Amino acid sequence: MTQVNTSSGTNSSLPAKAPGFFTLLLWELPWRILGMLLVSLLFSLLVEYLGMTFIWPEEGAQHSRAVLLAESSYFADGFKQSLFLSTPVTTVQQWLTLGYQWLFLDSGFLDWVHATPKTAMKPTNEVSRQLRLWGAWLAAICYEYLMATVYITMIFLLRVIILVLSIPLFILVALVGISDGMVRRDLRRYGAAYESSFLYHHAKRFVKPAACIPCVLYLSAPCTVYPNLFLLPAALLTGLAISVTMGSFKKYL
Repeated sequence: MTQVNTSSGTNSSLPAKAPGFFTLLLWELPWRILGMLLVSLLFSLLVEYLGMTFIWPEEGAQHSRAVLLAESSYFADGFKQSLFLSTPVTTVQQWLTLGYQWLFLDSGFLDWVHATPKTAMKPTNEVSRQLRLWGAWLAAICYEYLMATVYITMIFLLRVIILVLSIPLFILVALVGISDGMVRRDLRRYGAAYESSFLYHHAKRFVKPAACIPCVLYLSAPCTVYPNLFLLPAALLTGLAISVTMGSFKKYL
């Protein structure tokens, strides 16, 4: 009985088995990316709603519409060539049109949005004049927020496509970081230089935030942002973190 209890206690104290490479790549990674995208979208909508309420109430939904037009012009000027697409501007415009058609036209969302102010101004039942005024005011406020939701969603889709088309940049800096770090590791190995596990572990933890945080900030930015202002620092920080991680890896396996 004692042996059974001892063995069960030993088994319960064993650490959980880490998921395999393919499980992490095909199952956990897509869900993490999807969660990051949803958090970025919700945060960008919240920031836009707060801005419409307190910062730019006069502009309303026109603020997000102007951001969408500016972001589209940035994309048309900066992504004339791509490793993934032969004609990136034309293809992405078709994708955005298809997404707009599916999300807001075929679903009936825009029909409902445009019908809301009319319904509030012309109620079917008899109400007082004061209630009509309050209803019309509330309908106009909701209309601006709903239209801003449409524009912010399209901005988000465009920025996600820009991040996808920028994947070769991150692959390139990762390869450069690995090569540079391995060269410095060999120099340290053959030169009997000082080895620091503290630097290795902290640099390893910094790789994922260096790539993810600038991308999340770019997706959530409420104003017009040139993509290179976030993508280039993210790529450089990621490459630097990988280089330091590989360079400070232990000399002997």
